Amino acid sequence: MQLNLRCVEGAVDLLAAELGQFVIRSNRSSVDCCVSDLQEIAGCRLYSSAAIPLPGSPGDETFLEPLQHLEPVAFRVGADSATVRRELVSAVERMGWRNDPRDWAINLTESPAGWVAEVGELHWVRRFGRLERLPWATSPVVAEVLVRLAKIRAGQVVLDPFCGSGTVLVAARAQQVDVRVVGADQSAGSIELARRNLGDGCLRVGFAEELKHADGSVDRVVANLPFGKRVGSHQDNLRLYPAAVGEIARVLTKDGRAVLMTEDKRLLRTAVAGTQGLKIVKERLLRFNGATPTVFVLMPTRR
Repeated sequence: MQLNLRCVEGAVDLLAAELGQFVIRSNRSSVDCCVSDLQEIAGCRLYSSAAIPLPGSPGDETFLEPLQHLEPVAFRVGADSATVRRELVSAVERMGWRNDPRDWAINLTESPAGWVAEVGELHWVRRFGRLERLPWATSPVVAEVLVRLAKIRAGQVVLDPFCGSGTVLVAARAQQVDVRVVGADQSAGSIELARRNLGDGCLRVGFAEELKHADGSVDRVVANLPFGKRVGSHQDNLRLYPAAVGEIARVLTKDGRAVLMTEDKRLLRTAVAGTQGLKIVKERLLRFNGATPTVFVLMPTRR
């Protein structure tokens, strides 16, 4: 079965590397792969949805051919045109499938690349489970990208000093079960949501510019920084970024690694340049939902 997997633009190489032998081709925001069983890729957490490409347009003789070999399941049609929707529903029902817009297994919809049949079983909500979320929470797939760049190893301490509802820490634990996840956030409500998502872990109300950790005690820092669109402001960040980066430099182990995402890019570069003992070793531009943040990978300098 050929599938198109949607990914965060700027991280397709990570998805392709993880899928390996299943990859046919890739572009800026997706990967085409071929699998004999959906379970072969169900465990990968770097894509948001998977879909079967449909040839041509509704009404074409070959349009539904890729679905002919599948067992009849519940489906829905996500077409803007009521006429197209009615015609497609009728055509798919003739295959023995059941129209059920509320509890579907396959969703026929038009994507930027053409018509596709989304596989509900592989949508991120069904693969990851439902998470308590804030309006400004990090996307689970973006969190997976940050965690991959952190290169977390077993037994390490992973800190998110802006943890919000804990999405990044959930991703860290999913990648490496044997880690100690630690989170802080200035909002008590956010910490409560993070506790529900994580189940356990060291979570506290606190400030990123005053971390309650000993010098050199944290192996990895992974965070989505406030950059003034939904949370905070550039004016706040003028004080916050230098203080937070200074604390990150203090608590990191000598072979530690920090992965920080922000759209306030110049300010973060300036903050790191003004912090002794820390340097930027890599930058990666991402694009998703109209946002264009950069992920900065930081490591301690030789003292």
